[in-house]
Amino acid sequence: MPDGASEAYPTPDPGLQLIAEGVSELVGFGAAVINIRRGDEFEIVAAYGDETGQTVDGEMTVAEMLGTRFPVSVVTDLLDMSVDWGDIKFVPHEQNTIGQVEGYWVPDTDENVLKDAQDWHRLDELLAPFYDENGELVGVLSIDRPTNGRRPGRRQQRILNRFARQARRAVLLTLQREYLEERANNLIEAQSFLREANSQLGLTEVLEATQEAMSRGLDADGLYVQAKDGDGGTVAYASPGVRWNRKEHALAGAQSYQSTRLWDEGEHAIVDRDLLQQRIRGGDPERRKYAKIGLEFLDAVGADSLLIVPIGVETTALGHLVLLRGAGRPQWTNTEGRLAMEFGRDFGRIVLTSNAYTQERDLAQRLATADRVHSRLIESVAQELHNPLIALTTGIDALRHEDRGSSTWFQQVGNLISRSDQLVAMVDDLLLFSRFSDPSSRPTLTYVDLAPLLREIFEQRTYESEKRGIEVSIDVPAHSIQVLGDRSEIKAAVLRLVDNALVYTHRGGHVRLYIVESASEAAISVTDNGVGIPSAEQLQVFTEFYRGTSQAIGGRKGVGLGLSIVDRVARRHNGRVTLRSEPGTGTRVSLVLPLANDTSI
Repeated sequence: MPDGASEAYPTPDPGLQLIAEGVSELVGFGAAVINIRRGDEFEIVAAYGDETGQTVDGEMTVAEMLGTRFPVSVVTDLLDMSVDWGDIKFVPHEQNTIGQVEGYWVPDTDENVLKDAQDWHRLDELLAPFYDENGELVGVLSIDRPTNGRRPGRRQQRILNRFARQARRAVLLTLQREYLEERANNLIEAQSFLREANSQLGLTEVLEATQEAMSRGLDADGLYVQAKDGDGGTVAYASPGVRWNRKEHALAGAQSYQSTRLWDEGEHAIVDRDLLQQRIRGGDPERRKYAKIGLEFLDAVGADSLLIVPIGVETTALGHLVLLRGAGRPQWTNTEGRLAMEFGRDFGRIVLTSNAYTQERDLAQRLATADRVHSRLIESVAQELHNPLIALTTGIDALRHEDRGSSTWFQQVGNLISRSDQLVAMVDDLLLFSRFSDPSSRPTLTYVDLAPLLREIFEQRTYESEKRGIEVSIDVPAHSIQVLGDRSEIKAAVLRLVDNALVYTHRGGHVRLYIVESASEAAISVTDNGVGIPSAEQLQVFTEFYRGTSQAIGGRKGVGLGLSIVDRVARRHNGRVTLRSEPGTGTRVSLVLPLANDTSI
């Protein structure tokens, strides 16, 4: 098990610590630790178990490992030696060549002679690597010393894989929380400038006050800002040391022209020297021409890479922010671009505040409204999560009184996993609902082919439908049906329609997933022959947190956000949702989206 020495981590992460405890207590292991990546190292942020092991620095308990760090290479080397058990990777001692090296913890044991091949060896290892949406290794769950002294069998492997998936969600949520906290800290200074802007005489003074904070917060060597002023003109500002002359540089004019388009599309742009040089070496004459202009511009401002971010508020584009990095500095990435887009929205508010006090007052009113909505949302979330949490706590308490490994014990473990899955589903719905409720959050528009998307959803729900004894069929055309939208959002909406149909359909029933295409629209429909929805409730089912009176046949009711999420996805894509239902006969819900055409983007 990886380990190392560093500054102490003050307290374990509460959510991750619960998962580590669950792996140890419910599945039966003497040691479980969860690590989060910090640059080129992993940091142990949760540790549970009473085992003692040896490191190059001497003896260390599992609890003492909390806060220690070790190189990422230790985990990647172990993964290269591992056997794939799904989300869990097993490193048999026969292949473990790391041995007693820096950053490695080996449990104490008096016996190293195995009676048979399934006995656990002190150098056996269980790992669950966690990857983010970009495929980067960001965390790992490490498990050691099964209490029965045996390598996990298939049943135990399945349970471990369930814990691994939950741990991955928790780690990604922890990283997202840390990211948001870091973003909040970076924007505290910008918020103070927002208050300062109320007393400034013009936008230039505001830019002089904010440029240092923006450069530091976004890790830029310098910046250039062009924004609308209160008189219908523009104000241009370059941070000290940046050799920028808007009238002399053709690329600056192109950036001004593109700022409105970038804002409307919710996009940023990256210009780097390597890309421009590639376009000069190969490409059509027009592209080579603009690439040469771009290189001349980079030389003039002393930069190797530019990040162009539109500035605006809601539907109004107010200008653009250009961030510079010089030679030897990392090139801008899309992740940094998305971060800067958030800053562009924040700075847009500063521009408006500087230009007109009345707009600042309107913004304050909107923030007050958002705070009231936020308070109501917290109250609703607390009410919805209360009962599942009580049920989960009761199940854990009941588990303590059962013999480990008995049929009742495994049944209780299954119930706990089911309850935790229910909570995860609720949190997923709440996160989506929060994202879709944010007016500054915009879908990432691409051409989406609906036919393969629906086939993918059909495949993903095949196991669930078979387990419930419900036949699911799909009917999509062979030709491409394209809409302009966010694929992940459309998929999330359709998945909720299918899941609703499975929950409210009797065993032996039928659910159908199909597409109906017209000249300008495509309707993704999900029909079932389930319990149906009373006519008096059909207009209410799209209201957030509303759960109807119909009986949930195939499982527990959700938090009451499924159809509300579908409706919000439809509106974010200039579409609509239609519903037709008869109690006792079934329901059809359709997500109707406009078809893409050549002028869509």
